[in-house]
Amino acid sequence: QPLTESHTLMIIMQGNNGLAEFMDSNLQRIITAYYDVPTEIGRIIIFYDRGNYTRLTELYLDDGMAKQRLIEEYPTSTSTVDKEFLKSVISRMKEEAPADSYGLIMSSHGGGWVPADLYDVYLLGEDSRAAAPTARPLFYGQDDSDCMEIPDLVDALDEIRFKYIIFDACLMANIEGLYDMRNTADYIIASPTEILGAGFPYEDFIPMLFERTDHKLKEVCEAYMEYYRDTSGTIALIDCSKMDALAEAMRGIYAEAKSVDVSQVQAYDNFPYHLYFDLGDYVKQVATGDTLERFNAALMDVVVYSGYTNTFFTVTGEDDAYIPIEEYSGLSCYILQEDDCPNTAAAWRDTAWAKAVGAE
Repeated sequence: QPLTESHTLMIIMQGNNGLAEFMDSNLQRIITAYYDVPTEIGRIIIFYDRGNYTRLTELYLDDGMAKQRLIEEYPTSTSTVDKEFLKSVISRMKEEAPADSYGLIMSSHGGGWVPADLYDVYLLGEDSRAAAPTARPLFYGQDDSDCMEIPDLVDALDEIRFKYIIFDACLMANIEGLYDMRNTADYIIASPTEILGAGFPYEDFIPMLFERTDHKLKEVCEAYMEYYRDTSGTIALIDCSKMDALAEAMRGIYAEAKSVDVSQVQAYDNFPYHLYFDLGDYVKQVATGDTLERFNAALMDVVVYSGYTNTFFTVTGEDDAYIPIEEYSGLSCYILQEDDCPNTAAAWRDTAWAKAVGAE
């Protein structure tokens, strides 16, 4: 079915964190893509914090040329990861570009379920883990040295039920963070590994989002995989409506789960103590029989599309590395480890996911 209702694409780019040059390029690619957007039904509104400026604009055509209409310029001192500020930006976007439905692209740094201050400790190296500060739960986005925790992001997004959210941010296809966000959108596109600096191929997929009632989300994922086919790319399309059923299946896994040698589970980082493991590979190693079958069926319902290259690139750990992908389900998870940093274990147990699945 062709898309006949009006649709506004909101794009939030938080680049005051070393990503500005990549985002400058992506902004130009978005503007180029706008020429192929059906403007009679489609609008694109962009919030961009570059560091030296923070602006809300809307794309429009002027004598056949794509241009940006300035809606508001914000003080550069504004913390764009403050949930009340982000909520106000989204509310303003909706007011400026009302539509029958909305999509959202969020571009910044990401760390999934892992608390921002705890993630920094892992980046600093193993010796720093014992000194981990009291953890806040989960993070997405970075403005200078400030980060936004995922529960705050969920609060900021609560005005709109989006048709889809696309995370152009690392490590966001983690079950813990996605479970928190399950009521923010019908579908979420995210990667369980790091996304290379160039981000998504905007000029290829932006017009797709205005083409059909399903917004061609599988094709968006395919375009992403084609773009990164010879380098490093992983992607998953998540049906948020199936998330509760997956949690229920996972309760059965944790009720029966035997201990696992984490060194044998596919990891998605290069830290000495991993924060991100493949969810499907983990379950395959701790569950059998009907319990495993029920989980696999629930997982297939949640992960509508998945794609991956043979290896993924990571800057986590002591050295940059390309790590082989031998098992891939589209989602990552955390696994409690005997020699865990206590703060890591406590932060994970405090997630809504860990509580929902009865993890001890």
